[in-house]
Amino acid sequence: MFLRIAVFVLLVVLVYYGIKSIRENFKQHFKNLDEQKKARDQSDRARGNIVDLEKDKKTGVYKPKDKKD
Repeated sequence: MFLRIAVFVLLVVLVYYGIKSIRENFKQHFKNLDEQKKARDQSDRARGNIVDLEKDKKTGVYKPKDKKD
């Protein structure tokens, strides 16, 4: 009886840590993708030929942002 409980607890622990490991791997993978995308976006913005658009509330058309410097 004790052996059966011990095996069951061991299996539950192994499954828990396996799922935890898989979850951490997925989180790290997508974190890396997000960092790459952010770096790519920042380099694109630094080039200067990227135009930021904003949606006009009346017509719903996207137009360049007004520069109010």
